[in-house]
This record gives sequence, C-alpha cells and structure tokens, in this order.
Amino acid sequence: DELVGTQGDTLLPGSIVGFQAVVSIGDKQIFDTHSDKPIAYTYGKKPYPSLVCAGVEQGIRGMKVGGKRRLSIPQALAPEGVKLPPGVDLTYEVELTEILTNYF
Repeated sequence: DELVGTQGDTLLPGSIVGFQAVVSIGDKQIFDTHSDKPIAYTYGKKPYPSLVCAGVEQGIRGMKVGGKRRLSIPQALAPEGVKLPPGVDLTYEVELTEILTNYF
C-alpha cells in the first residue's frame, strides 16, 4: 500500500538507497530502525538477507525519496530463516529516506 507518495528522486536499479523500516509479524512489532541511522544498501544487491528480502526488493521498486509504503511479505519472499505462522504475512512499513552517492 502506498502510504505517502512524493515528487522526490526515483529509486533505480543500482541506486544506493537509505531507508527506515518497522517490521511486524501479524500485530507484533519485531524490528524498528527509526532509532538508528537508515539502512543503506545498493538496490538489487541484497547484502542483508536477514532484513532486505526479495519481498522488500519488489515492494520498494519505483519508490521516490520521502515515500512510504506498507509491504505485506508472504513466506515465499520473506528473509532467510524467518518462519511465519500459516496465513500470516510479514509486514514492512518502509520509508525511503535518501538516495546516496559515494556511500560505499
């Protein structure tokens, strides 16, 4: 679900992206990056398989800086090692905070 759309720069493959996320299983929050600096990685390279999973990669495609989305991630697209209860998705509330240059 698109929570906030913006007119910022668009995320493109190979972009170095910074994002914040709140991750929940059902109604239980399991992870929140807002108290820390944004997660930065090169879009399409998935260096953090326990956090940046195929579902996140697909879900943030086409986002713009400042945009927010709620992503429902099924088991098949969940991070490695995460086992979801039957019929329950992993939920990411993602905010694209920046597209970085000369970061890595």
